[in-house]
Amino acid sequence: MTETERKNPGDEDVPGTSQTGDDICPTCNGSGNLQQKPCPDCGGSGKITVIVGDA
Repeated sequence: MTETERKNPGDEDVPGTSQTGDDICPTCNGSGNLQQKPCPDCGGSGKITVIVGDA
C-alpha cells in the first residue's frame, strides 16, 4: 500500500477514491500537529479525505 492509498483515522475514504476531496483536519485545524506531535487523525498532513459526492 502506497502513501496515497493509506487511510488515516480522520479520513472518510481512501485518498484518491472517486467522489472524494481534501478538507482541513478539524482535530489540528490544518496544522498537522497536536501537542507538538503529528496529529493522529490526519497523520501530520493537516488534511483529511472527505466524501463529496453521492454514492
